[in-house]
Amino acid sequence: MVEKMESVVIGGGQAGLSLSYYLTQARREHIVLEKSPLVADAWRNRRWDSFTLVSPNWTFKLPGAEYADSEPEGFMPKIEIVRRFERYEQENHLPVSYSTEVTRVEPMEDHYRYRIFTDNKIYESKNVVIATGLYHKVKIPPYADQITQDIHQIPSDSYRNPQALPPGAVLVIGSAQSGSQIAEELHEADSRRGEAR
Repeated sequence: MVEKMESVVIGGGQAGLSLSYYLTQARREHIVLEKSPLVADAWRNRRWDSFTLVSPNWTFKLPGAEYADSEPEGFMPKIEIVRRFERYEQENHLPVSYSTEVTRVEPMEDHYRYRIFTDNKIYESKNVVIATGLYHKVKIPPYADQITQDIHQIPSDSYRNPQALPPGAVLVIGSAQSGSQIAEELHEADSRRGEAR
């Protein structure tokens, strides 16, 4: 089945939803294709339980939904971020097709339109925007394979809380936002201690 659409946005994260907001305001025909079953998948499923933004709440800006609550200098927790994305999509009636994975995009013969192949439908569109973000693949250094299997290794997007880790010491590699927050949480946990390097 082929469906014709003026614009197709691939990815329903912050960029994809923001673009959909503007297209909706302009009354332009479009659809957002999101492979996850729910809005805010990265925030909902690829952040640890105690995750908070490291920038103040006032910097959280979606078009038409700038932060205007009582704690502009606070740091928004994961559950609030997810709630805001859910509300944003619902209130603006954004046309998002969830559980729709794009498998291929190719130009059509006239070179003025594209075919977008998904797991259940084909779209033809004049415009395609790929808004899938930058950080979908974990970067594991090659030497990790040489570490004994007795040592449990996980990327930051698989970490949830100290209780979910096996007993013993923990080494956190990386001192950016994720590493620092995780190391601080582990340091404060009764039975574990983290070190950022």
